[in-house]
Amino acid sequence: MADSGIYSVFTQPFVTNFILPFLLVFVLVFAILEKTNLLGEGKRYANMIIAFIIGVLFVGAQVFVGFTIKFIPLIAVFLVILLCYFLIFGFIGIHETKGLKITLGIIFGVALVVGVLWATGLLSKLVASTPMADIIGWATLIVILGSTIALTMSSGRKKAQGA
Repeated sequence: MADSGIYSVFTQPFVTNFILPFLLVFVLVFAILEKTNLLGEGKRYANMIIAFIIGVLFVGAQVFVGFTIKFIPLIAVFLVILLCYFLIFGFIGIHETKGLKITLGIIFGVALVVGVLWATGLLSKLVASTPMADIIGWATLIVILGSTIALTMSSGRKKAQGA
C-alpha cells in the first residue's frame, strides 16, 4: 500500500538540515556585512566569502541547526500575530499609545524567552516539577497585571499632560 503522505524536496533531511539553514545564515550575515560596511566600502566579494564561511561553520554545528529549525517557526507565528494585531487596530482606527506598546513589548518578550527555552529543550526541564496549570495561571496573572499597570501608567501621563 502506498504511503498517503505528501513529500516534497523541502522535507528531505539534506535540504532541511543543510541547505536551508546555510542559506538563512549566509544571507543574513552577508546582508549585515553589506549594510554595515564592516570590511570597508565596495568589499562585496570579501563579505560574500566571510558569510559563506560563517554559513558553513554554522551548518557544521548541528546543535545550532536544530535550535534554528525549531525556533524559526515560532518567529513566523509571532510575526503573524503581530501583523494581525496591527491590521485589527489599523482597521478600527486605534492608534497605539505608549502603554500599549510597552504591554505588547512585554508580552512578546515573555513569549520570545519561552520560545527560546522551548527550542533549546530547557523548558521541559524547568516545568517537569511544576504542573502546567500552575504555569499557565501564573503567566496569565503576570500578563494581566503587566498590561493593567502599563495602561494605567500611560493614561495617567495623558491626564497629567492634558490638565
